[in-house]
Amino acid sequence: MLLSVDYPYYRDHPTNWADRLHQIKAMGMSVVTCYIPWRHHQPIAHMKPDFYGQTKPNRNVHHFLQLCHQLDLQVIIKPGPFVHAELNYGGLPDWVCPLFAPITSIRDHSGTPRLWNGARLDETSKSPELWPLPAPFDPTFRKLVEQWMTAIREHILLPFAESAGLIIAIQIGNEGFYSDGQAAPWAYDYSPSGLAQFTRFLAAKYRDLAALCTAYQGNYVDWQAVTPPRLPLTETTPHQLFIDWGEFQAWYIAELFHMWAAPLQTTLPLLVNQNPPLAEPYGLDAWLTRVEPERWSGLTYGFTNWVGDVSANPSAFDRYALVARRYPGVNLEENWGFAELYDAAYSDASTSFYQTLLVMNAGALGFNVYTGVATGAFDPQLTVLPQIPYPDHPPITLEGHWTAKAEIVRWLVDFFHRYGDEFTTSHPLRDLAWGFSLQSVRLDVWKPDTAPRHGAYLAQFMRAARQAHRDYGLINLDAATLADLLPYRQLYVAAPSGLSEAAQQLLQDYLAHDGELVWIGPNLPTVFPTTTVQSQTTPTVAPAAWLTVTGHADVWLRTHPQRELLFVTILLAVDQTEPVQIQIRLGHTQYTATVQAAPAGGVIARVEHGRVTDVIIKGANRFVRQSVAPRFTWNEQTFTLPIPGDLAYIGGQEYTLTADII
Repeated sequence: MLLSVDYPYYRDHPTNWADRLHQIKAMGMSVVTCYIPWRHHQPIAHMKPDFYGQTKPNRNVHHFLQLCHQLDLQVIIKPGPFVHAELNYGGLPDWVCPLFAPITSIRDHSGTPRLWNGARLDETSKSPELWPLPAPFDPTFRKLVEQWMTAIREHILLPFAESAGLIIAIQIGNEGFYSDGQAAPWAYDYSPSGLAQFTRFLAAKYRDLAALCTAYQGNYVDWQAVTPPRLPLTETTPHQLFIDWGEFQAWYIAELFHMWAAPLQTTLPLLVNQNPPLAEPYGLDAWLTRVEPERWSGLTYGFTNWVGDVSANPSAFDRYALVARRYPGVNLEENWGFAELYDAAYSDASTSFYQTLLVMNAGALGFNVYTGVATGAFDPQLTVLPQIPYPDHPPITLEGHWTAKAEIVRWLVDFFHRYGDEFTTSHPLRDLAWGFSLQSVRLDVWKPDTAPRHGAYLAQFMRAARQAHRDYGLINLDAATLADLLPYRQLYVAAPSGLSEAAQQLLQDYLAHDGELVWIGPNLPTVFPTTTVQSQTTPTVAPAAWLTVTGHADVWLRTHPQRELLFVTILLAVDQTEPVQIQIRLGHTQYTATVQAAPAGGVIARVEHGRVTDVIIKGANRFVRQSVAPRFTWNEQTFTLPIPGDLAYIGGQEYTLTADII
């Protein structure tokens, strides 16, 4: 389990670095993450990157890393090349912008360049100009990125990773490559270099032009004659072209990340952080189209937050849980610091506490406190609009003061440092799953809103499962094996545009092993006898047989495979102001629990041999102005604080935060 905190050293005064790293260590963290912004260290094209503070003190990332080493803090570096981080031009230097260099821009289906906030204010003096982004495979840009990554290897990795062992992983890109990993398949890359990659992809997939002509039912004189789909659609576009363009999107990401990572010449883990799906009608299918970790050989899946307050927005809840269920990986950016910039609910720790525990139970293998420390060194070269403090509500303030958020982080870190291995080893109580075939997903994403779409059925299923208090898995039927399916008693599938042959065979094998297949919507394949498959127009999920919940709350239970050990998480909805009653039935054993906690608060508890050994209860939420005396009853055990606040028992030690302090 990877627990970490982000500290943007480049936004802070170097005189603060040592103290803030001490504060991070005091929160219990042992891993720091940090971007290394290209534009910060190499603002001028013909200047060598400055990693030693020769041109500006806070460019001395060598000193920052040495301080981490002295404090036994390990580091995950994030050199981009694009990093976002609310920096001018996403952290890219101005001199790689197509406005100022002979570099082509990345383009959408209409030929329009994709734009990002530039490094100058527009005519209103209130917003940055929008500048085109470079096409990732443009030859000139590729060479410049290679030079930047080579400099990272020579000046950062060699002294601090291979010699000192300080750096333990590297993040490549950011939420896709331009924080666009969740965008629609018609959003990119239709630039000349992007289309050249599509040609390369087709040649590698079909090998023989005749095979492509058969698949597309057309006559093509060469590979370049195949043009990708665009909006508005035409009825003559071959279905296989949509499927291939979607597969190309996933292939493109993997190729690009490997290309960017190659100059590093490292054996360290290479992390990819994927942002969650968009809320648009096509959002779920667009995300699944492009995010295919099964083909990311040598890359480690991770994800970020940035969907809004999931305790208040059911769609955000489902989309955030989806990214953790998709594939084993680490939550690499959980919002613990940004309220004014994103959502005022994050001014209080409850919102971040809620979201962290949601994704941990959905399958995350750790979390990152983003961002842990407020910084205040304004630099117009980094951001044309002052953002001080940055972030606005972090655990550690601009003055270096400890906040209630820092205390809650410390409790969570202590809990998961002690019990993280047990938690990830324990099995979620999960006996149903959603299965999807990328063939249907990649066709359905292009359909008009009125047509049956896989993503619409998936959204309905996620809502139904949550209302029924049923946890569920998410299965890529084109990459799964029968062993992946057999743990689930029921498998829900919707494929309005048809299943791949591999998926059909897998589901037949699942049925032959007494699995229950529930088909949603139209177009049930004829290979499945209707007598063996349940058909539903919209997903209906039966309530959990093992659980009764009185109140508006979500409940997760994880059981250890070898020991009499449970982990129980109960999270209250933002509109739940009364205590929640829970009854759990596991075989012949019954448990009764009562939770009195804040809205968007809740409890996580470790239960061994039927008794709670450790617990964290979030009873205060300053944002919604609702604080209660926290109380958690588990059978005959009671953990409570007589006044409003937060309470924890971890490792035999009691911790409290009263609401007046918070």
